[in-house]
Amino acid sequence: MFAELNGGGIDWGVDSKDFPYKKLSDLDQSKKYVVKGMFINRNKSEKELKEFGASVVLILDDVLLSIPNHYETAVQTIIDDPEKVAAVKAGKCIIGDFYTYQSHGKECYAFKWIDA
Repeated sequence: MFAELNGGGIDWGVDSKDFPYKKLSDLDQSKKYVVKGMFINRNKSEKELKEFGASVVLILDDVLLSIPNHYETAVQTIIDDPEKVAAVKAGKCIIGDFYTYQSHGKECYAFKWIDA
């Protein structure tokens, strides 16, 4: 009950310590990907958090995927819901239907959550 306050978050059952980090633009946009787990890294200075926000990461097959921090609320919702956590662990959370949009003069990437 209290040990979870020490950090470390949810044990997703995936050994991701050797996984490389990638961003959405690195993925094959025509595919769909099963999400194996996720976390939010808020372990930054107050200035960095204010300027850039938290780092939101999905665990895929052999990849840690850095996703835009506008997904932080959705990922926190999943992490806070034991039923959704169980569904992720069961392979029922998929991302796909990738798309791009313009923001602040840059091309940005996004995805849709898909139920398996």
